[in-house]
Amino acid sequence: MNSAILSAFKRIFLPLKTRKLFRLASDTSGNVAMIFGITAVPMLVALGMAVDMGNASRAQQKLAGMVDAMALASAKGHWDVNNRSAVAQKFLDANLTDGYGPGLTVTDVSVTFNDETRKVAVTVTADVPTLMMGIAGIDKLTTSVRSTVSYEVHASEPVSLGMVLDVSGSMGWNNKIGTLRTAATSLLDRLKLADPDDEYVRSGLVSYYSSIRNTESMDWGIDHTRSVVQTLYASGGTRSTAAFDRVSDWLLDPIEDTEHESQPVHEGTEYELHKFMIFMTDGDNNYSSDDTATKALCDEAKDEGIEIFAVAFEAPWRGRQLLEYCSSSESHYFDAQDSAEFLVAFEQIGERIQQSLLRIVE
Repeated sequence: MNSAILSAFKRIFLPLKTRKLFRLASDTSGNVAMIFGITAVPMLVALGMAVDMGNASRAQQKLAGMVDAMALASAKGHWDVNNRSAVAQKFLDANLTDGYGPGLTVTDVSVTFNDETRKVAVTVTADVPTLMMGIAGIDKLTTSVRSTVSYEVHASEPVSLGMVLDVSGSMGWNNKIGTLRTAATSLLDRLKLADPDDEYVRSGLVSYYSSIRNTESMDWGIDHTRSVVQTLYASGGTRSTAAFDRVSDWLLDPIEDTEHESQPVHEGTEYELHKFMIFMTDGDNNYSSDDTATKALCDEAKDEGIEIFAVAFEAPWRGRQLLEYCSSSESHYFDAQDSAEFLVAFEQIGERIQQSLLRIVE
């Protein structure tokens, strides 16, 4: 029916009121607006879902990297049966930031060790808040990420450790020398636990006052070094250069690398030799020239790949400055204000060296 016929039909046959209703029904001028209004809400919801799903996907990808790192850290700490499950949570607490997604909330962390299969599984569940899906009553999206890592139950990477320990007269105050013996013994015992057969760890020690007092050259295991630690006593002045030079020479000598290469446990395998120094003092060098000379030796050692842990034990300003300069990084420097902090510093250093002994399989 064309428009002219329809118009005539309405004029002739429809009463006034009916014609008004018909006119309203046949008016198409507002249809577009009506249709848009009806479809706008689902369109916005769909667009919001795309935005929110994209945010959740990005958060999951970032979280996956975090969970992988948590699993690696847990695997490296598997030896500490009483505390190993807490390693992943500590790592998460230290590293989770808003960069993983605004408002992201971790709701569950699961860490499962299986010493028979030598695997640790870490699962993290988190809620990601939505921006647009709230229109549909969805205020969060839940994501879960899992990572599984295998680990060795014994040492598999070689370590060479040289210790440069201050035994000057001030170490006798408040039995600081006794604290040093306790801290160093505990650290060495930790390495023995990881390498009971003395196949991966070599160690040595030089103690110093105004000259060198004790020298225990690099050799396999820790027993020889531990025995010297038990005999340390405090007296005399403070000059660090000769002692640091001695230990640095040991670690940089090609013989040290050859000793590890000749070990049967490395035959046919790739490995990375880790070289560490522990340098500590509780005072200033008697001569500032020793600060300058020791710093030069520290630069050389670090340039050659030696990791230097430096521990100040209630040390004055110049001593702290020397140790902070010599440390391989900010995390390698410890400023112990009392015996308790000194013991904690050596415990943390021992843990980090022990972790370097362990090879992550996957």
